[in-house]
This record gives sequence, C-alpha cells and structure tokens, in this order.
Amino acid sequence: MTAIRILAEFGSSAAIGPLHCGASLNDIAAILGPPWDIGRVSKRRRWPHLFSYGDAGLCVCRCRRVTMISVQTWRDTVELPVLGTEKCATFTGPLTHSHITAELSAMDCRFSPVTLHQPPGQTALLVEATGVTFTFRTESGSEPLLTNAGHWSTTHTCPPRPAHAADDGFGA
Repeated sequence: MTAIRILAEFGSSAAIGPLHCGASLNDIAAILGPPWDIGRVSKRRRWPHLFSYGDAGLCVCRCRRVTMISVQTWRDTVELPVLGTEKCATFTGPLTHSHITAELSAMDCRFSPVTLHQPPGQTALLVEATGVTFTFRTESGSEPLLTNAGHWSTTHTCPPRPAHAADDGFGA
C-alpha cells in the first residue's frame, strides 16, 4: 500500500481504517493502541483535544467522538497508522497534485477544485461524495505538492456522559 493509495481511499471513504468523524476514541484505541496526546485546542478548556496516530491528527470532543481528521503531508516523510498494530508506516516521496488526482480518478472518485477563499500559493480539491479536502502548495514552475488532506463533521451533539463512567485514560 502506498501513501497515495491510502490518501485516495481516505478521499473516497472519509476514513483511514477506524479513523473517521464520529468514531469513538476508545474504539479507535482498542484497534490501534493509544493515540499520541498532542494537546488542548484551547488553553482554557480540556476539550476539544488533539490526538494523533502518526501524521493523522484527530480533533476529539469531550464525548470522545472524532470531529475532524487532518493528515499532514508537508514533511519529507508521512507516517500513517497500520491496522491491527500500534505502529505507523513511513512513506517518502512527493505527493503531487497529479498523483492524487490520478488515483482518485482510478477509484472513480469525483472531485472538483475549491475556488472560494484560496490564498495565493494554495489550491485545493474537494471530493464531492465525502467532503474530504486535499490542499496543495503551489510554487511557480513546479507541480503543486499536497500539504494536507482533511475531513470534519459540521454538526455534533454530545450524548450525556454516564454519572459513574469509569476513567477512560483520556481525561475527564
């Protein structure tokens, strides 16, 4: 499996294995092991909180549901979780606009350019069926390079937390 294939599958399904918006952090941890604790979104509140599995970052609500997935791809290597293990696979090489669009097309996954609010030096593609966005850095004279692939939920209602719920190890 290549990083391009994993990211194209993310585009078509809005999931990387058990990582998807709405997934329970406890269910994910049961499959992939404990996530890396990145920190709070706000200095004043514990939740929402950021966790990651390699370069796949998760924003998690206080009810322990994933509300956003952001795969950082701007480094020289990309680390993505390997299903059934607590390890990440490391991928190298440029992740280009043509590689991503070719793989999405091969999967019969429709996408369109994002035209609103794109700053200079950036372009983006939106996968129509899932809402996954691929963001690319553009530089004069070179092919656009993927910097991020992301998906987020637009609505979220927290279920009530049981009064005597056991500590899940992720904080209260």
